[in-house]
Amino acid sequence: MKMSVLASSLCLLGASASGCVSASEPVIGEKLEQAVAERAILPSAHDSVSGANFAELGSAFDSIIAANERPFYGVTALMQHGELRYVKANAYGEAAAPTLDSRVMLASQSKMITAAMVMQAVSQGKLALEDKINPYLAFKNLPTYDERITIAQLLSHSSGIAPQGKANRFVPGSDFQYSNLGFQVLAQLLEITYQQDFATLVNAFLSEHGVKGIKAQLGTQQGLIEGIEIATQEPMEYEVQMNLLPGGGMTGSAKGLLDYLRAQHGGKLLSKEAYQAMVTPRMQRPHRWQQLYYGFGVQVNQQGIEEYSHSGYLPGYQSLSLSYPAFDTYLVVLENASWPIDERNQAFGLHDKLRQALRDALMDEAKAENNGSASTQSRL
Repeated sequence: MKMSVLASSLCLLGASASGCVSASEPVIGEKLEQAVAERAILPSAHDSVSGANFAELGSAFDSIIAANERPFYGVTALMQHGELRYVKANAYGEAAAPTLDSRVMLASQSKMITAAMVMQAVSQGKLALEDKINPYLAFKNLPTYDERITIAQLLSHSSGIAPQGKANRFVPGSDFQYSNLGFQVLAQLLEITYQQDFATLVNAFLSEHGVKGIKAQLGTQQGLIEGIEIATQEPMEYEVQMNLLPGGGMTGSAKGLLDYLRAQHGGKLLSKEAYQAMVTPRMQRPHRWQQLYYGFGVQVNQQGIEEYSHSGYLPGYQSLSLSYPAFDTYLVVLENASWPIDERNQAFGLHDKLRQALRDALMDEAKAENNGSASTQSRL
């Protein structure tokens, strides 16, 4: 028996182990130029990682997966310099093992794409980060919200937006609260700006930049590798509506997501100014990783090495993407099974261990390079 999910207003994890509501420390800017100027300067990027020992890291990944307290079902893949360095695929039950092209629900990973599209519109002068959202919505007779909310605040989950007719959750820009409604409104702004439906805009944006393997589609999602909710042992089917699509309803494969991450962080999707504004840390968010910030549709971590990330969670599917553009290195973990979201370590402990192994390897690589001995001491 399959469980059918009307995917309209589910609460998505979006990389937060503490749920959809959390407090923060606001650091948001007002204008694109100001955002770029205020971005923290990190250590110089490494153009390449020489003397790479991927076998050692691959063995570490294998050991982590084998020793983890619960099984891994899905695909994890590591790419560096555009080359696949590690791939692991495990099947659930008697099903065929997934491949790099097997598609899953991306859940909150969708937000990276919606945010990038908004930043492209900003680069084109069609939108401005400090613009208030209500004039756009009122022009099309769409529901309006707190009159103080700006586009930048929606992108950084700092708007406090509440459903129409309810009081805003807090003064816009003063706090952090993860919001799928905010990304639904961003999609409406894009539709108003370009006079096309959001799914068409997404697919055209990806196609324009040569990204395959990711798709936006309303209605019943077909062609996905079956997702299983472990607690109930029920396979999941999704019918995506517009209020989920921009923030959690896109589908994609491991290969497609890796290509997207490399394009986004490699300067192929956005202008330099728009990209820098996107990855500038805006709001601090409580998280199991600690000291994590949110930019525009992407998480930002500046501890040790520059890291951009996002997670996704829907019943039947959970995922993580990690980007280290200074090393041209990207990791995706796409699982077609989900564990109870309130069992934090069980659900996300495996993802955290893989992340830590990769971070350790990259930081060792950076130290070795700084010591002038990367060729003999590299772990990656």
